[in-house]
Amino acid sequence: MPNPFAAARWYSKLSNIFLAPAFRLTPMPRGFALLTVTGRRTGKPRRRPIRAIRLGNTLYAAATLGERSDWLRNVRKQPRVRAKVGGRTYDATAREVTNAAERLAAEAAYIDEVPPFDYVDYVSLEWAFPTRRAIIEAHRRWLARGVLVGIDLEGA
Repeated sequence: MPNPFAAARWYSKLSNIFLAPAFRLTPMPRGFALLTVTGRRTGKPRRRPIRAIRLGNTLYAAATLGERSDWLRNVRKQPRVRAKVGGRTYDATAREVTNAAERLAAEAAYIDEVPPFDYVDYVSLEWAFPTRRAIIEAHRRWLARGVLVGIDLEGA
């Protein structure tokens, strides 16, 4: 049974409460990043752990709540962000992916890469036993309902 709360904004904010402080102190697990954006109304830094797959100097992430995603709305207003990947933090610029060839490559990497922390993420979002096949199908759904964002890392 899928988690009935996974599409709710408040459920998404729970990860900020529990995961963001831990990820600020420890290296990010492979396949994830800690994104720091500027709040569109407050101007204050907002941190959000996101699933982000790296291809070269670009991270690709899906704003799985689509237009309701707070971090997506924040980067649309202020695309300058910081991204912690592993143990290193980069200045970066976020943008929606519109180029068709880039989108195909990014989607393939996003869907097919299944790092270990995906198994934890899957359980919290889908409330089901995680298998590689089930996780890949979840990645497809997350991209289909979300907005694909490229985060170009500086000095990477």
